[in-house]
Amino acid sequence: MPVDLLLRNGLVYTQGKIVPRSVAINTGLIEGIYETGLEPDARKVLDCSQSYILPGMIDAHVHLRDLNQSEKEDYASGTMAAAAGGVTTVIDMPNTDPPVLDKATLEWKIERAQANRFVNVGFFTGIPKDTADITSGIIQNVLGIKVYPHAPLSEGVHYNGVRIRECLKTAKKHEIPLLVHPDISDSTIKPESIEEFFSIHGCVSEVRALEQFIFAQNEIGGRLHICHVSCAATAKMIEEHRAEESLTGEVCPHHLFLTRNSFSVENGVPKVLPPLRSSYDCRILMDALKRCTIDIVVSDHAPHTSDEKNQSFLDAASGIPGLETTVPIMLTEVFQGRVSWVEFLRACCSGPATIFGLRTKGVLAKGYDADIIVVSREENIIRGSKFYSKAKITPFEGRRVVAKIRTTIVGGKIVFDEGRFLVGRGIVGRVPLRKT
Repeated sequence: MPVDLLLRNGLVYTQGKIVPRSVAINTGLIEGIYETGLEPDARKVLDCSQSYILPGMIDAHVHLRDLNQSEKEDYASGTMAAAAGGVTTVIDMPNTDPPVLDKATLEWKIERAQANRFVNVGFFTGIPKDTADITSGIIQNVLGIKVYPHAPLSEGVHYNGVRIRECLKTAKKHEIPLLVHPDISDSTIKPESIEEFFSIHGCVSEVRALEQFIFAQNEIGGRLHICHVSCAATAKMIEEHRAEESLTGEVCPHHLFLTRNSFSVENGVPKVLPPLRSSYDCRILMDALKRCTIDIVVSDHAPHTSDEKNQSFLDAASGIPGLETTVPIMLTEVFQGRVSWVEFLRACCSGPATIFGLRTKGVLAKGYDADIIVVSREENIIRGSKFYSKAKITPFEGRRVVAKIRTTIVGGKIVFDEGRFLVGRGIVGRVPLRKT
């Protein structure tokens, strides 16, 4: 019997080197990887000559907005951006409007994503004031619990030692990670100057937040995942307490490659939270990523309207789009010899699959889900105007990359090919993703 789809004569990383191979796909799974000329018959063949066949990125930190913030992004535009950017799985954060603190809101998001997605979509939940209110109806449909010490999702909550221990106990009970936005600043304090903004959200706050959660973890146990690490000191603290099963961390491209001094602070284009840091922080973070002190790369895709970004720095919203830039930027590092293939595949594909229990994803091998991208090595310039995301303003505007997403396949179906979408919304991918 012929297989459903054959990706013929592409370049595949296997056994420590890039070699010509063909990838066969059947019933949504990778049927096998073959030497050229030894492939099975196929109903459909895609010529991948001179292009790389890779597992799609699993982006574990994405804000798809929707619900009451659809003017910023919705599940259609956000997952189209993912597919166009080489991301086949996204995990959606809970700080939406309304926030995910109950089963009804989570079910609303699931329903919206099921009807509009172009890739796989998983979810994180926030944690209500009474941690006992996290029910099995929520837990079965999420991949982790996210907390924001500087801006709690539940009114009347303060992240002191007692609250932190309660959150860790809850995550441990349900055998899922507790994700932490490492910032203990007071969100009610409005900075009056740019320097004050950077001081309030400085590395001291990031490190102290991590200290508090690690201290509680030493008592309670459970798994901690540190979101968007931005400071060298934070990376060093993670290394000091490194435990691969229980303490993991992530980094964003803007914290790896952009610095505060790279931009004028007269407008909100480069405003993110945590803020951009120094070139020293960038170097240490990249080193930490290469040494597995930091496990994965995420986009922290945080779309806002143009009006919200075209403000003075202090008045602008924090956050940038990242779904369409992360894979091209990271593959450019690979093609130019600064990041190895092993490092890229771990940080963008197999690492997030392992941390969040997606055991059938993130690896290009027989039996795994056929969530695959085909990438050509060619020069391209990042232009926000070309994004499928509703957010068009990026601090990476004009950046040269040497990687182009040719084709994106989700569950064995071609979603995006040579700049065109071949399926409609709500057709491909799984929603919600659950631990496998």
